[in-house]
Amino acid sequence: MAFGGAALAIFFAWLPAVFLVLGHPAWPLFIGLFVLPLLEWMVGDYQGPIPYWNFWALRVILAGIALQGLVGAYFAQHYAWWLVILAGAGSGYAAGGSGNALGHELGHSRALWDRRLAKWFFTTVCFGHYTQEHGAGHHVLVGTPKDSLYSYLSDTLSSFSHRNMIKQLRLGIEIATVRGNLWSEVYGPIFFYVLINLVIGYLAGWKGMLFLTVQTVVMYLVDASITFIQHFALHRKEIDGRFERIGPQHTWDCRNWVTTLVSFNNCRHVDHHINPGKDLNGLEPVPEAPQLPYGYAVMGTLANFPSVFRRIMENTGAQLAR
Repeated sequence: MAFGGAALAIFFAWLPAVFLVLGHPAWPLFIGLFVLPLLEWMVGDYQGPIPYWNFWALRVILAGIALQGLVGAYFAQHYAWWLVILAGAGSGYAAGGSGNALGHELGHSRALWDRRLAKWFFTTVCFGHYTQEHGAGHHVLVGTPKDSLYSYLSDTLSSFSHRNMIKQLRLGIEIATVRGNLWSEVYGPIFFYVLINLVIGYLAGWKGMLFLTVQTVVMYLVDASITFIQHFALHRKEIDGRFERIGPQHTWDCRNWVTTLVSFNNCRHVDHHINPGKDLNGLEPVPEAPQLPYGYAVMGTLANFPSVFRRIMENTGAQLAR
């Protein structure tokens, strides 16, 4: 049964490649937007077996996610323009979900080549500043106003996404400036992203560039949706000029089995923040933490309806900051 869970996780990670081969490049977007939320809702509170992930498997899966985006962009020259948009969006959905989860995990790794692979993946979606900003910024500042993922009860997904994108880049530049690696961590990845677009444009024309642009935009939107859910309106209190220690009350946990599989355990986010040195196989649910009532795909859909989303989150009983 754990093998079936692993197969499901890999299937969702490589959806664009699977349906590119089958000749239906628009299907991954449909599956991500409708089938995945339905699966999460259907399993409900069921807790199935969680696979143990070998890190070589994670590396191969992440490399495949990055490559399928580039290959998809190359083949976009053969699609109608509207199909290019749908295919690029499907690839962006996989990159923002599975790709972001694995890039996040390998970005935390002590192994240099894991971190380089994560950086390469994020560079292909114009998110190269993420790896350093996440570790030196978000993990230190989580739940405080300077954190790029800081949000309020009054926030909508739209308002959060705009603010998050700007704050994340600004904080990434600030950290890189202090560390003296502004080129390698911020400007270099942006330069190489532009270079990738130019090469794809030369090989596949404007449709290839359109594919990559749509992929990047959707990746950002999916990432913003997930981080919005993970940290919605949970703040650390400031006591005598210092913020309280990070605890279970500062992050949302999710126990949905399908979400756990397709996020490669990343939805056990509370344990990750309390014990950032743990790899994904060691992460455990934290029962005393605020619990999301549904999986990430369902909650991401609901987040597009602010009043409904806010009411659901308030009904969880968590101490939400206004």
